[in-house]
Amino acid sequence: MKEGALRVEASPGRVLRVIVTAELRQHLRDPLTLVFMVLVPLVLYPALGGVGHLVVSRAQASADARVLDVAIEPAIDLPANLRAVSADPEASVRDGSADIGVRRIGDQVDLWWDSRSPDSIDARGRVVEALTAARKASAERQVRAEDTDPPERRTRESAARFLPALLLFTMLTGGLYTALDLITGEKERGSVETLLSTAVDRRLVLFAKFLVVLGFTVVSTVLSLASSWVSAQWVLGLALPPTTILLSLALFAPMAVLLAAVLVAAAAWAPDFKSGQVLTTPLLILPLVMAAATFVPGLTLTPFTAVLPIAGLALATREVVAGRIDGFPLAVAFLSTCGWAAAALAGGARLLGREDVILGTRGSAQRRLRGDFRADALGLLAVAFLALWFIGQTAQAADVVWGTFLTQLALFVPLALLAPWWVGLPVRSTLRWGPASATDWARGALLGLCLPGVGLTVQALQGLVLHSPSSLFEGVFPADSPLWLLVFAFGVLPGVCEELLFRGAFFGLWRTRAGPVVAVMGTAVAFGAFHLSVFRFFPTAALGLVLGLFSLRTGRVGPGMLAHALNNSVAMVALSYGLDVGFSWPMVVLGAAGVALAVPWRRGVAAV
Repeated sequence: MKEGALRVEASPGRVLRVIVTAELRQHLRDPLTLVFMVLVPLVLYPALGGVGHLVVSRAQASADARVLDVAIEPAIDLPANLRAVSADPEASVRDGSADIGVRRIGDQVDLWWDSRSPDSIDARGRVVEALTAARKASAERQVRAEDTDPPERRTRESAARFLPALLLFTMLTGGLYTALDLITGEKERGSVETLLSTAVDRRLVLFAKFLVVLGFTVVSTVLSLASSWVSAQWVLGLALPPTTILLSLALFAPMAVLLAAVLVAAAAWAPDFKSGQVLTTPLLILPLVMAAATFVPGLTLTPFTAVLPIAGLALATREVVAGRIDGFPLAVAFLSTCGWAAAALAGGARLLGREDVILGTRGSAQRRLRGDFRADALGLLAVAFLALWFIGQTAQAADVVWGTFLTQLALFVPLALLAPWWVGLPVRSTLRWGPASATDWARGALLGLCLPGVGLTVQALQGLVLHSPSSLFEGVFPADSPLWLLVFAFGVLPGVCEELLFRGAFFGLWRTRAGPVVAVMGTAVAFGAFHLSVFRFFPTAALGLVLGLFSLRTGRVGPGMLAHALNNSVAMVALSYGLDVGFSWPMVVLGAAGVALAVPWRRGVAAV
């Protein structure tokens, strides 16, 4: 019977079930598994899709509004975004004096356009629509289109769009495994602790590892460029000049340093090889998404876009490969990438200097015992964003007023109250919820009346480089709702609930190990990002910065709630009465007064 019992216990089905259960328990105990199994698919991809859709739609809307030149014979009525010019249709397109040329002879319409030019491509679609609308291109009429750009140039343009993303992918794959093996792998093997305990300077050891990762990244880049050059010549029949390849390599040199620093930092942060593979998954996605800027309609290399991380260099490489070399924006892209690389190196060096990171002794329990709750603050931010994205936006799409009630009271407030309790911190002191002085309440009221000046000033400065729509809130708020309900739903509630979440819970958790200035700035960036609009990010982040400084000055969250609620309520009243409150110099003075009220001028101001 014992043997039979043993045979029953050792049956394949039971063994398989026990092993699967044990593996699942062990795997699901790792917080990174839940983060990247749940949060990344649910948050990262919708966020990237939303931002990408917003950027593309805004770029398309801006391109549609531009007036393009058409050399047309004979003249017909054209829409407002097309302008007729008197010139030979074919010659004007070839010399660049017109975006498209049109000649109508009998039942035939000839079009000349340039596939290298986004404006020319756009003009072609507009002209066809105009001809159809004017009933000049019926089903019997023959329309013949001729691309003035020769096939070789079109092939080169296509290669220019794909090459930056290809290079980035090659660099990442070339350095990723090396970084994981040299740093994360040695943690598991136990050799890194032995190496660092020798008489050799630790900085030299870590710098040597970085150089090895950088070497593999650079070699992958060089081989990829060489392969692209040969493939373009022998497969596509495209003869790229050697100077183009060399200039592209020079542009990607600081990018190699940037990616190597990020890979080394990610490998050092991971406690084991499995976690390292999970952590580096976004590193294979985010750079490629940013490099997709080369495919955005109408997005060109300018001194402003050249500053963007990764995207600026991708646009610069596209211009070089396409044969359009403009020295100033290329220099800006190169120098800005050098700056991003230096920042990544500094952050990676600081991270690599920590004992718990290098030796793999970092964990949530040990981190919390040291009083570091910054990771929990980021977790709170991720959960709040997830709730806002899937629940809040859905509810507000159904009914904007009651959806706002749900978002603020049923999502933000419970998260703010539960976050400190979940990690074992006292709720009231973490949220800085307590009585404030009458002076602080009075300052909060004055600050709330001054905050519109801060938002309008920053919005005017933003307009110098980023043109926002004429009205961001047109048609958002229901016109048939009473004013008191609009003020309460969109003024008072966000002022109280958002302050409790951002300047209360998020700031309180982040402040445990970060300096006050870093905590205020990080909270302001998170506050701006939560408004889910590229056009509202900088104004709302500026408001968050001022409110964060004010919370440092008072040491309490309550007066900031009053200021936030007053700012929103003033905006709602102005919108309800149709008041056109725009930028003016008195608004600058009002904003400066608000900053003066918020800044903690004295040392030792309460920050807890």
